[in-house]
Amino acid sequence: MSMESVLAKMEFRKFEASIVDFFSKKNGYAIVLTEDTNFTALLRQTLNKHLGLRNKCFSQVSTVEESLKQIGKELAAGKKLLVFIERIHRDKEMAFLVRKIKEDYKQCKVFITMTEAPREQFILLHELGADNFITKPIAINTFIEKVAHSIKPQGKMGQLIDIAKTMLEQGAYEDAAKVGRTVLNAKPDSSAALLVMGDAYKGLKKYELAHKCYLGAGDSAPLFLDPLKKLADLYGVAGVKKRQLDCLTKLDKMSPLNVERKLDIGHIYVELGNYVSADIYFEGALRQANKEAVDYVGNVSQQIASAYEKRDPVRAEQYLRKALRAKGDNLDKADIETFNSLGIVLRKQGKWREAIYEYKRALQISRRDENLYYNIAIASAEGKEFVQAAAYLKKVVQLNEDFVRTDTAIAYNMGLIFYKAEDPVMAKMHLQICLAMDPNHAGAKKVLSLM
Repeated sequence: MSMESVLAKMEFRKFEASIVDFFSKKNGYAIVLTEDTNFTALLRQTLNKHLGLRNKCFSQVSTVEESLKQIGKELAAGKKLLVFIERIHRDKEMAFLVRKIKEDYKQCKVFITMTEAPREQFILLHELGADNFITKPIAINTFIEKVAHSIKPQGKMGQLIDIAKTMLEQGAYEDAAKVGRTVLNAKPDSSAALLVMGDAYKGLKKYELAHKCYLGAGDSAPLFLDPLKKLADLYGVAGVKKRQLDCLTKLDKMSPLNVERKLDIGHIYVELGNYVSADIYFEGALRQANKEAVDYVGNVSQQIASAYEKRDPVRAEQYLRKALRAKGDNLDKADIETFNSLGIVLRKQGKWREAIYEYKRALQISRRDENLYYNIAIASAEGKEFVQAAAYLKKVVQLNEDFVRTDTAIAYNMGLIFYKAEDPVMAKMHLQICLAMDPNHAGAKKVLSLM
């Protein structure tokens, strides 16, 4: 056997040892979201037969909901997790799941399994935080090497960057900047160090220095998306919308499948009064979200509606209706907020009857939601139907007698509606509660003086 072969074999033994150490000594565990029995068999053969791990090392789940539940359960038990996700699961792209895991469970290592993927998907998944990619079919030795590379301890520079990031999270910006400079002295072209220093200066409100660091990170790694993302955030903080828009549109060209970024671009165009361009990006966000998950379509539609709610209620209504249509017959309590938002934009258009209709649709999902009855009462009052409005408010009181104490505006509105419905007892009670919360409330004082 040649020396090269011997060295390669020794290196591979290190890969095997690092995986065994991860599962046997570091409380490691794997969760697999796939319906590919061949991949599950490969994982079992690798861990149990090839590496000789006898304890239960992984679980296979079949739905997104199961995967999130299992992740939460295992992390609560102190496990260190590897999460394997099929890129397309049940005909849906799983980018949204990668995004959620990396936002809510940053400590997880995420592997994407696939047979093939367009370049844009690779870029998006990497941007969202995927730690590694496994192209199937894959040999056991290659699989072991990929996993080992993802779980191996970082070098000294990587460890320092992680320390600096922890300092940033704790608000120790000066200390983080010092660590960043230490890394930069050892490795002058380190884009990671420049980004850390940029974040530290941004936290210290030294925006010019932050700007210089972010530009330097971009020069060190021209194809690296993070410097442009940091610059976009910085311009957003500084209120320089057009430069922020320039960065975001460049990022969109580099990674065109990022739904959240398309939403950000659309929001800026709305603020700039360019609704035509906003709609182009919003519709693009919806098309991509539809490839990922029905629930995500509803969430995206609602975010778009919120951008238009104050400026263009008609557009907001259109997107909220899209959110509800996307769910079809699968509406549930998670959609109540969408119905409430739809009711608000309809009322802004003077369509109080239509708003009541939508609130009543929501009641079919949640019959004991006092907020819905209150909203129906307000919409009825806007239509001068005060007796009907008062009847719905009594339902609110029946469901939650403390609802009136939620806010002075709610207490005043309830008192005023009861007054106009010629129910002085209820009117006086609610107006007095309003004054108890705000003794200087002019509206409540005025209505009480008329009684």
